[in-house]
Amino acid sequence: MPADQILSLAQLCVRTGRFAKGDALIPSIQKEQAKVVLLSDGCGANRAKKIQDKCAYYQIPLIVLPSAKFESISSKINGAFAILDPGFAKGIIQAAEHREDVQAFNLTKTSKPETSQ
Repeated sequence: MPADQILSLAQLCVRTGRFAKGDALIPSIQKEQAKVVLLSDGCGANRAKKIQDKCAYYQIPLIVLPSAKFESISSKINGAFAILDPGFAKGIIQAAEHREDVQAFNLTKTSKPETSQ
């Protein structure tokens, strides 16, 4: 498996436009449109915590990349973005499972507990 497969798939996804960034990132997580979220370790502490908390609550996979690698994805994106395409997300998640230089959270999605009314 190529060492930069996560970056390659993320770059392809950005070129196709199937991603959410900036103000659209949090709503895409809340609407569960986001299939995986990529976060730079150079992202601000408050924003990083908010994104981590949202991903944990909605059980969206989160991958934290070193800032040098994250910056090579695109010059348009600062800090974090969500992959909306399930095919790209599946490939990125599979590549992240075998990497030790990235932090990954919630890679296996579990069902939410149902609330009775």
